[in-house]
Amino acid sequence: MRKSALSLFPVILLSSLLLAQSTKPVTKAKPDNFAAAMEKLRNTWVQEFNAKHGDKVAALYGPQAVLMRWDGTVHGYDSILAALEKSIRAGAHDYVVHSLFVEHSGNLGYDTGAYNVSLSDRTIEGNYVLVVKKIRGRWLIVAHAHVPNPAVH
Repeated sequence: MRKSALSLFPVILLSSLLLAQSTKPVTKAKPDNFAAAMEKLRNTWVQEFNAKHGDKVAALYGPQAVLMRWDGTVHGYDSILAALEKSIRAGAHDYVVHSLFVEHSGNLGYDTGAYNVSLSDRTIEGNYVLVVKKIRGRWLIVAHAHVPNPAVH
């Protein structure tokens, strides 16, 4: 009797392990949706700028963000809002953005590409880079630089 009980022990142990594994909840890793988040951020930026909503564009920047433009660098919400509103008042419109590459690691990421913006007297083409950081669950811009292409004569 003792011998038969001992021979059943491995079968019971194996059955218990299999049962425990089969009842364990299956968790799937969330897909990396950074590219989609960046597309939404870009589209919102363009839509709100073209609608002349400087405040809604400025809200896409983190509290310590920096905006680097051809005419200088500004830091923080109030300064970024003032720079955006100045551009809107000066007649900047019809912003178009074409992302070329996005990547992230952890809570930091970036997006780089090309842009066109119409001014009252000409259209500017150039390149941009957005550096974003996940802050309180939202991707916000922490550094934004855009550089116009040199004028062709």
